[in-house]
Amino acid sequence: MMHEQDLVWEVLDIGEMLTDNAYDTIWFQNSLDRIEQCEAVLWATPVYTMLVPYQMLRFFELVKQEGRESVFAGKYATSVMSCFHYYDHLAQHWLQATCEDLGMHFMEGLSVDDIDLLRSEYRQSMRFFMAEFHRSCKHRLPLPKQSRDIVHDYVPFKPKLDGQQTEKREDLRTVLLTDEVGEDGNLSAMIKVFLASYPNKVEVVDIKAFPYEGACQGCLRCELVGDCDRKDGFQAFYQNLVNSCDVLVHAMNLEGRYLKPVWKLFLDRTFSNGHRTSMMGKHTCYLVAGPLDQLPYVRQFLEGKDMVGRENSVGVISDDLCHDEKLEKLIAETALRLDRSARAKFQKGANFLGIGGMKIFRDLIYGMRGVVRDDHRFYKQRKLYDFPQRKLGNELFNLFMGFAFILKPVRLQAYNSMKPLYIAKQKHLVDSGKL
Repeated sequence: MMHEQDLVWEVLDIGEMLTDNAYDTIWFQNSLDRIEQCEAVLWATPVYTMLVPYQMLRFFELVKQEGRESVFAGKYATSVMSCFHYYDHLAQHWLQATCEDLGMHFMEGLSVDDIDLLRSEYRQSMRFFMAEFHRSCKHRLPLPKQSRDIVHDYVPFKPKLDGQQTEKREDLRTVLLTDEVGEDGNLSAMIKVFLASYPNKVEVVDIKAFPYEGACQGCLRCELVGDCDRKDGFQAFYQNLVNSCDVLVHAMNLEGRYLKPVWKLFLDRTFSNGHRTSMMGKHTCYLVAGPLDQLPYVRQFLEGKDMVGRENSVGVISDDLCHDEKLEKLIAETALRLDRSARAKFQKGANFLGIGGMKIFRDLIYGMRGVVRDDHRFYKQRKLYDFPQRKLGNELFNLFMGFAFILKPVRLQAYNSMKPLYIAKQKHLVDSGKL
């Protein structure tokens, strides 16, 4: 936008200023005053844990607490997100919907890789993008809205809970992470049903109770040195928690268009484990209170987290589509199925969410393996480097077939034989009776 002659702009570094728990209130109020006087906002942000960093959620939360939402109304906005395209569409959707809730006109933003700016053709496209945004702002052009208002139709969940308590086993360590303990909300009621139905002892951990020093700073000390730059002990707390448990249950409240902000703080800080999928092989489930049916991208976040992390989740249970008796039975059966799955060491197959996400990480870590040594060791030991071009047999096959397929009769023969050849090994296994 620096190429536009009639443009005055300034930078407000909310990521830096809102990283620690304590923040400069005068800076915050002055920032809102500046936003009130501007005509457009460009959000420039990385993507942390499939969303914008916690600092940005905190910014919007503070705006709401101060009652200053009106400073955004009627203004134009767009975004430039820097990441490796790992679930950046979730971050883009959340930011646009959040801005639209504030009455802003949002133009679809750019999601860029770290090397894009080095390519001249991309710089040309970026200049065009910013010129179009400037044009939209200057002439107040209409922009398509992607989000709908959330309808809050709260129905209290009142389970019967027959009061019968069976003796709990202790051979499967189970931890339940939650943002609500001992309250009267639906999530507390859902937790009570789960605890009564689940046949193992459960350690309940309130993630709000941890003494966070602040948010993840994105400094990468954990990747390069091994220990987190924060001195509040979260890294050891999380790694001990995950490494020692067999089953991990997440009980979560929704707020706005995402989970409660404390979950973003917690999840961003888990990056102290690097790009290593700490939940691999564990068994999980998710209890969610709030309008999840109206927030499909939050559901996709939970499902993607499960699939990329190879968590073996038995499902996402929400209070928005069923209530009372039906919901109580669903939670009870999910609790029993979670126990059965963990004891059977059931391993889920991964869908596109998991395969696609893991391949992005695979290529990222392999390309930086000399720097992120712990991540590289983790990926190598678990054979996550599944590059097809490194399979000698596959390469020789394609070399031979590449020459053979020059001939049309060979291609025709392959066409006629394709279906039975494609499943020949699988058919042999079925016919052998060894399944």
